[in-house]
Amino acid sequence: MPADHVPATAFLTALARARATGAPDGGLRDPYAERFARLCPEPVRRITRNTAGTPVVVARTLAVDRLLTDLLADGTWEVCVNLGAGFDARTHRLDWPAGCRVVEIDRAPVLDFKDRLLPAADAAVPVERLRCDLRDLAALARLLRPRTVGRRTLVLAEGLLTYLTEPQVRALAGEIAEAVGPGGAWICDVLSPASARTLTTAARATGTELAMHGLADLTAFEAAGWHCERLDLLPTAQRSPATRELPDSVLQLRQAINH
Repeated sequence: MPADHVPATAFLTALARARATGAPDGGLRDPYAERFARLCPEPVRRITRNTAGTPVVVARTLAVDRLLTDLLADGTWEVCVNLGAGFDARTHRLDWPAGCRVVEIDRAPVLDFKDRLLPAADAAVPVERLRCDLRDLAALARLLRPRTVGRRTLVLAEGLLTYLTEPQVRALAGEIAEAVGPGGAWICDVLSPASARTLTTAARATGTELAMHGLADLTAFEAAGWHCERLDLLPTAQRSPATRELPDSVLQLRQAINH
């Protein structure tokens, strides 16, 4: 599977993680990211020269690592679903509790490419990789529910929601709520509308058609019964304490027990 069939976003994240891993003072250690970064097409590399993308991706990765590690520490989670898994190597670089398994879901070109460079068989946890366009919620439901219903499930969606419109996020939040059930958890990241506009403009300046979207508040999640347990700010965050406006951040959401 050639690299030009893989979305730019997967390579951008791998580039940032590989650069941070190679830095002597970096807090992130992802030795697998370089496998993907070295195959990144040059037009995609140019995007990072026009944005502060690397520090933000690294901060986001570390925040997700912290939240995921804290959740997994109680040893009771049975399934971790990684939506838009891309080139994420947490299955290989983190410690996982016995009895947990990971389901990675993304488009076929991404996972076909990933299978070549990061085989699931080498992971530290049982991994199942499923091909799906995440905008097709009916197809996603058919994949998720047999694997999650009746099992304690947490969901990751790193670097995904910023490419969905608010109605798409709202619909996805509802589907994930149905899949994980009461008490399920969801770790995801969001951008403010202003940050999304800035990043879209920077990407288009390089000739890359990359549309990003922000969320003004938590309404899209709350409408599906999610409440925010934790919010970790990203370096680009600008927050006014007088408003409910959502800053650039990583969220830990929980599905209400009585939903």
